[in-house]
Amino acid sequence: MTLPEASCVAVVNLGTPPASGATGVLTKKWECVAIRVHGFRDLDARRGNYVSSRFRCVGRVWELEVYPREGTRGSMVKIYLGNIDAHYIEAQYSVSIEGNDGAVHHDSEGSETFIPDLPLICYDIQRTKILEALVDGTLVVQVRMCTEVEDGSQPLPPKPFVADNPLPQLVLGQFMDEESSDLTIEVTSELSATGTPTNFHAHRFILRQCASALGDLCKDGEDSTPVRISDDEPKIFRHLLYYAYGGKIDDDELKESAKDIIDAADKFGVVGLKLEAEASYVSSMDITIDNVIDNLLYADAKNCALLKEAVMDFLVRHKKEAKKLSFVNVPGSLMTDLLAAFDMDSSDDNAGAGSSGFDSMRVCTLRKLLHEKGLPIDGSREAMIALLREHSENSDV
Repeated sequence: MTLPEASCVAVVNLGTPPASGATGVLTKKWECVAIRVHGFRDLDARRGNYVSSRFRCVGRVWELEVYPREGTRGSMVKIYLGNIDAHYIEAQYSVSIEGNDGAVHHDSEGSETFIPDLPLICYDIQRTKILEALVDGTLVVQVRMCTEVEDGSQPLPPKPFVADNPLPQLVLGQFMDEESSDLTIEVTSELSATGTPTNFHAHRFILRQCASALGDLCKDGEDSTPVRISDDEPKIFRHLLYYAYGGKIDDDELKESAKDIIDAADKFGVVGLKLEAEASYVSSMDITIDNVIDNLLYADAKNCALLKEAVMDFLVRHKKEAKKLSFVNVPGSLMTDLLAAFDMDSSDDNAGAGSSGFDSMRVCTLRKLLHEKGLPIDGSREAMIALLREHSENSDV
């Protein structure tokens, strides 16, 4: 396969380079960027995707997004190229994976209009083939691009300054504002020694939109009687309310109180916070043979699809130890899921690679697709797949 000659304008490292390095520079005509995904074999599938640092090529700013384990049993690799500049660009591109000797193992090329923040999938390839092309454990991806403007000789005009929409900060500024609030919520912890409630001032219209179940609890009323909640920690409730007003919860707080936040967010209908806390819990918690059943039951009870997927992955990887566990208290529906997971693992690698569609996607990808289509993202894996299929069928009509 013959690739267009290109001058290497940048090298982007994702991860820590190995001592021996991973190189590959081409010259002439097209612009080229080398993206090196270090330690590719050991990337954590639970994280979903890995995004490179931003790089410039043909006068635009780009990111490369890598999903190291997609499809049935994580047997596929997906790579997306995204234009994150403010302007679209029409460009020819060539994305190739190159080995230690500079040989091209796989190549994808074409001519596209790259829309800002709309990544284009340029690879959907079997993971075993990618592993064969690693250079000292590093996945070397060469991105070559050219436009109608030869050598990018015409510089882009400077971007005008445009202030951000002030609404998000204005809404956040109303958090706990007693003067403008139309509602008081009294929260008392069951663990409190004194039983003294903590008061939270809120706005019904915000709760109805951003915390659906809590909004239903706080019905409109002419009297000033507080809404009383007696079985939640004030600290956790404050996180929930702050998020509903557009606030960002600190990563350390999410990690420390992940399960409490999941419980509260699930109870009061704050979907985004629930999924954020779930992702933090999955990434920071070590699943062991001693806690795997508890985590499985918790994931099922709270409808945490990402945690459930992580538990299933663990059981498949440790099937010998899993056979010694007691599944007496595990619901029948979960046993069906477990059997399906073991059945997929025992099948041939190529069987998974040949599958297509939503069934082969992991939870992170399903949620991303639902979010892009404006559909609900809090549900079981089966519910998400059914919703995507229904939406696809209606779109085809």
